[in-house]
This record gives sequence, structure tokens and C-alpha cells, in this order.
Amino acid sequence: MASFEDYLIFFTAVNKQIILDEDNGELQIKTIYKPILQKVYDNILKATIIFLPHCEIAILQVFSAEPLLAKMLINDCYVPPTSSGFNYTNTVLGAIFAISGLPKIPGGIFEYFQKPMEELSGQLESNIWNGMENLHVQLHKIFLHLLKAGPEVKHKTLSWLGSCLEKNAGRCKLWNNEMSMLGFISDGFAINLSAVLLRLCQPFISNTDNPKLLKIDPTYCAVQIHNDEDSRERGVHLLKLNDSTMLLPVDDDSRENNKSLDKRPVAKGQFNFITECFYMTQKSLEIGFAQVQEKMTSINQELAIMQQTFVEAQQSGSATSEVMKHINDRMEGEMTKYLSMKAALLEPSTLYLLSQFQKATCVWLTQVVLDVNKDFQSSDLQSYCPNKFNVIEFPLPNIVPLTLKCIPEFILENIWRYLTLVRRFHSRSLEEPGFTLVSELLNTVLIFMTSNSRVRNPHLRARLAECLDCLLPHTDEDSSVTNSIGSYYREMLFLKHPHRKQIVYALLDVFVGIEMTGQSVEFEQKFNYRRPMYVVMDYLWKLEEHREVFKSLAKDAENNMEAASPPLFLRFINLLMNDAVFLLDEALTNMARLRQMQTAHESGQWANLSQRERAQNMSHLQNIGMTARFDNILGKETINTFKYLTSEIKSIFCHPTMVDRVAAMLNYFLCHLVGPKKKNFKVKDMKEYKFEPAEIVLNICMIYVHLGESENGEAFCLAVSKDGRSYNPQLFKQAEDVLARIGGASLIVGITNLSQKVSKLAIQQSNDEELLLTEAPENYLDPIMSTLMTDPVILPSSKINVDRSTIARHLLSDQTDPFNRSHLTMDMVITNTELKNQIDEWIRIKKCQK
Repeated sequence: MASFEDYLIFFTAVNKQIILDEDNGELQIKTIYKPILQKVYDNILKATIIFLPHCEIAILQVFSAEPLLAKMLINDCYVPPTSSGFNYTNTVLGAIFAISGLPKIPGGIFEYFQKPMEELSGQLESNIWNGMENLHVQLHKIFLHLLKAGPEVKHKTLSWLGSCLEKNAGRCKLWNNEMSMLGFISDGFAINLSAVLLRLCQPFISNTDNPKLLKIDPTYCAVQIHNDEDSRERGVHLLKLNDSTMLLPVDDDSRENNKSLDKRPVAKGQFNFITECFYMTQKSLEIGFAQVQEKMTSINQELAIMQQTFVEAQQSGSATSEVMKHINDRMEGEMTKYLSMKAALLEPSTLYLLSQFQKATCVWLTQVVLDVNKDFQSSDLQSYCPNKFNVIEFPLPNIVPLTLKCIPEFILENIWRYLTLVRRFHSRSLEEPGFTLVSELLNTVLIFMTSNSRVRNPHLRARLAECLDCLLPHTDEDSSVTNSIGSYYREMLFLKHPHRKQIVYALLDVFVGIEMTGQSVEFEQKFNYRRPMYVVMDYLWKLEEHREVFKSLAKDAENNMEAASPPLFLRFINLLMNDAVFLLDEALTNMARLRQMQTAHESGQWANLSQRERAQNMSHLQNIGMTARFDNILGKETINTFKYLTSEIKSIFCHPTMVDRVAAMLNYFLCHLVGPKKKNFKVKDMKEYKFEPAEIVLNICMIYVHLGESENGEAFCLAVSKDGRSYNPQLFKQAEDVLARIGGASLIVGITNLSQKVSKLAIQQSNDEELLLTEAPENYLDPIMSTLMTDPVILPSSKINVDRSTIARHLLSDQTDPFNRSHLTMDMVITNTELKNQIDEWIRIKKCQK
């Protein structure tokens, strides 16, 4: 049988002879070979991922390798600029890309995994993977031949790839759905396109020290291309990337006001193929992998709801067989989609290349950040590629390269999506490459998390914090035992990585940054961002070296309580307290509402309602239950964080700025959970709602003991006694009774001792308050808290006197004067020594009179 080379030699010779013999040789070649291409296209349309069109692909490989036929092939695939993205599927190359285990058109039929509840999916998945790998290898050969077929064919091939990506960028829009996706290529096409581009990247992503990586120019996406000739001369075939959201915004809104005023650096020279291939691959991942991954997540959530509905319908016994069959059919349909998408995303050879690509991306991003010695204001630089591999050192350079204004956010988002994908479905792909991959990932996460000077978007920085959670040692999802090698690499990441001591600071900075951006971050979204951060903090606290960083930050905060900018750890615990109060309060409110609705349902009150009203009530009950579950999970996490922090960090929680709030929070929740109101939160299936009051009580009592037994314990006990809202003499006795029932006997002695201290101080405090507050002159009272000031300060703008601890607490969340909203920081307040002396003398006289 003739080889590929034999066919190539034969067709090359034939075409040369046609050119020699005919006046219009190229037209004759087109006339001869056009029917062949049409037949190839028709046959490809009938192919499947299991039964690939091997003969047709072989013909296209010959076409792509012979210069005249390659030109004809790429010309035949031309798609007019006014066409939709889907029209790329109607070309012979596009038709091959569309071969997949997923539907060829949005909303089409999923051909595989039709009986997901009955058949074993492993063998089918393996067959699909074999087909995908074979297809990708053959497509890669075709495009490699086209790119080597001469300058004109290379230009047209890159234009085809770039235009396909640009015309299908709408797949990334938030509004996409099955109907709106009809104008774009299919999910399978997009994933196959990524796989081929990843293979084209292989020469420069194989090693982290590959000098070819430094040939990627960071200013590619800032270029504005006006026509085809411009595209050819500049080496830019992926258009409109200059409109992307960049890591750092363009100065003075110039992009919106006047594009000619765009102050971003742009290389003057021609961009190389490595740069183009890199950015095309990044864009393909955004329109392909990212969208399918998002759909999978959505389907997974829908399946969980359907499963719950199915179980509830079974248990109630009221659902008809038709209803049960309908639910089951829907579950099967969604599971078919889920398994098909999972197979498409996790093809092993592509996943391996994706790991290599993301590792290379991390190395390149790091070098761009460290490349600070260029003249970024120059308009004559031929290239902005990093000159050499620089060593990472923290703190990072104060200079932030302006090239970050040219790099789209989706490049970092692709790293985040990759980590969330492999963590959930294929953790081995993160571990098998060895320590280098996870090490480079951590470098990049730390560099861009540590400050908003390199990434302005708080949502993106929060996603980088989620990347830390993905890098924690986890049990291998594919077995019941821990993957020892993978766990070893992940553990070493937090024990031996050269920049591991930056992790705690970076994590807390992002935690605070979500709240302090001045941008709108929805409550639920904010807590979703913080949820993985609690997991990472919990892990870090158990490692002595990282625990010492927490303690060092706390000590620094205590030493700088009145700094112009509140210290990081102080802002962190202030927000942690805000979260705890909000979440636990919401959780208890919703648990009480659940109890009321369950009681009404069980007592027969719903029986008198119409079917529509009963359905509405049931839907309302489910929504409240979901909200309560969410609040319970995160509320428990915040209290748990307080528990372990206060085990070794105590004095800052007892500082005058914080202690009253800490005491009031603990009293409020303990009162609700051990007092007479505790029965209001008892519902059916408490585990379903993740409501674990016993654990919360244990943790709260531990916090009481931690702070009550500290060096500053008296200040804490005094604050507990002063809380008139929730504290009463029976509170700790009620807590002791509950502790005895829930396995907290070891805490009873500590709580008893605390109770005695608090009772003694409460009596003393009551006498003092009665004496002082009833007779205190109004100008001695804090205008915000209505308490006697002990350390009055003057606010420079409004000239009003307030207690130092009161204004310090206010400025943690809002750096303005509360009386006129002018800017205010702690270093601006003026100590009112004269008023303090007057108050102290007045107190002394009153106590003597008593």
C-alpha cells in the first residue's frame, strides 16, 4: 500500500505538470480537485467520533501538504466577514472539528450515554477518548502542513483560525443559552479546536525553562488591526482582543472616550507565531472548555435538585407513576448530557497538554510581572517580550509593568478553571507532572493575589484564592485511599515552597479585599468566594510555620491599631465578626421560619389551601431550606475560625476597639442556642439543613474560655457583663446544662470559672453605671454609643468628641467622619487631654462620694 509520502510525491508531480501544460493551471487544478473536496466534505458530515472518516482525513492531509492543493483547501474554507460563527462548521475543515461526542448543533441530540442508569459508561468513554485523540492528532498534522505551505497559505490559515475564534467569542456571553448559541460553533467543535491549538503549542510549553516562552509578547492584545494587509504585516490574526477586560484597566477611560488616546504599550515589530499561537489557545479555552465546564456545573446542580425532588416524591407517596417517570426521564436526560460533556473535557492526552500549557502560562506571567526594567513609555520598542528569566523574590518590585494593561483577565481565569476542573474530576493530571507544575501554579497565584496593583478585579482575585483550595492535599476522587505521591507534592507545596510564607498574607488580603473594593459584591457571592478561603485557613492554621504568620500579623495589628490604614489582621477579624453575626443571625431566623412552616404543614393547615397555594408553600419551604443550609455551613465555618484563632491569638480580641463587639456577638448566639428560644430552631432533618447547634455551642464556649483565661481576660469578662442585650445571670448556667448533654463536660469548669468572674464584674459594673451614667454631663458621653468616654478624641472635620475605641471601630468599615462623611483615618484624630482629665477627675470624685 502506498505511503503518505508516495501520494504527496505523486500529486505534486501531477500538479506541476498541469501548471506547465495549461495556460491557467491553478484554475484547472481547482476544477479537477473541487469535486474531490466536495465528496470529502459530504462523507465527513456522516462521520462520528467512534467511526472516524480516516480515508477523507488522509486525503486532506495530502491536500494540506502539497502547496497548490493547500492553497485551494484554505481558499475553499473561506468564510465571509459578515457570516455568523456557525458558518465555520460548513467548511471542510470545520466539519472535521465538529466531529465529537457532543451534538453538532446547539440543542441537538446527545448520541452517547443514552441509558446512563443502566449501562456501564467506562468502555464507551474510553472509545470516545480514543476517537478524540486520533482526530486531534490528524487535525494537528493537517494544520501543521498548512502553516508550512508558504507565507500566503500560512496567513490565510491563521486568519481562518483567528476569525473563527473572534466570530464565536459570543459563546462567552453571560446571556448564552441553547437558542442564542445557534449562531455559533458547537461545544465539540470548540473543544477540538483547543486540542489542536494545544498541540501546536507543544514546542514551547514542554519545559518551564524553554527560552521560546520568552518570545510571547504581552502587548499582542492591545493591537488594533484595521484590514487584512494590516493583519499580515503585524502578525495579528486574532482580532478585537483590544476590547477585552485587562488585568489592569487602561488609564483615564481612554478606551471608552477615544481609542487614539490608548496609553498601553504596544510593540512596533511584527508579532511571531509563538505569540499568536499562545493567545489563540487562550481564547479557544475561554470559548470552549470554560463554557462546557460551566454547563456541567449547572447540570450537576439541576441533578441534585431533581434527585431531592424524586426522593421527596417517593417518601410522600402522593406522586403518581407518571410524575415519577417524568422526573426519572428528566434525570436520565441530564445525566446523558453530563457524562457526554465530562468525556469531552477529560480526554487524557488533551488534559496532559492543558496541564503543560497552564504551567507554561504561569511561568510566562511571572516573568512579565518581573520584567520591570523596560521603558514602557517608549513608542519605538520592537518587542515587549521578557529579556531573561528572573528569579521571584518577595516583596515583589514596587514597579508594576504597564504590559499588565495588555493582558486579558481570561488568561488568569483559564488557570482558575483548569484547577477547578482537575481538582474535581482528575486530580492525577495535576500531580503526575511532579512538583514543578503545582509550584509554578502557586507562584502565579501568590503574585496576583498579594496586591490589587497587578489585578484590579476583586472577583478574579477571589477566584485565585479558590485556586489555593484546589492545591490543598485532597483524597484522590478516583479511589477510597489517598494518592500518596500527589498528596506528597501538595503537602510539600505548603511546607517547602520558597514563598510559602506569603500565603497567609495573600489570603487575608483577598478576604478583606472582597469587602473593601467599593464595588458591588452580592452577599451570597461574597460568601461563596470566602467559603474556600475558610478551608485554606483551617489547613494553614494546623501547620506551625503558617500559624506563626497569623500570630505575627496579629501582633503587628496590635502595635499599629491607630495607623492611618487599619492593619490587615484587624480588618480581617472585623469582617470575620461581621460575617459571623450576619450568617448565624440569618441562619437562626430561617430555621425558626422552617419550624413554623413544617408545623403548619404537619398540623394539616395546608390541607385547606388550594393546590396552587400548597405548591407555592412547598416551593417557599424549599427556598428557605436552601438559604438556611447555605447560612448554616458558612456560619459554622466563621465560628470555627474564631475558635482556633482565639486558641493562640487572644489580646487583640480583648483590645478596647474589639472586645465589646466580640462579647456581644458571643452572648447573643449563646443566649439563642442555650436559652428558652432554642426550641424555636428544632426542625425535622436538621442534618439536611446542616444545622448543628451542639457544635456551634461547643465552639462558642471554647472561645469564651480562650479569651476569659487570657492575660486580658478581665477586659473580656467585663465586656461580657456590660452587654445589656443578651447577658443575664442565668446564661452560663444554661450553657453548662447544655454542655453536659452534648459531650462538652471538659468545658464546664472553664465556663463555671468564667461565669463567676463575669458575675462579680457585672455587679460592680451595674453599681458604677448607675452612679455614673445617671449623673454624667452630656459632653462626657460618647455621642454614638451613649456611654461614658474614657479616652475622648476630637474628630478634625466635625470637631465632635467621641471615645477613641468607638471611632476606631467605625473606621474599620468606613473611613469617613460619621457626622459629616469627610475623609478620616485614625492618625487624624486629636487626643482631647483636657476633656479626659475632666472625666477622670469627675469619676474619682463620684466614687469617693459613694
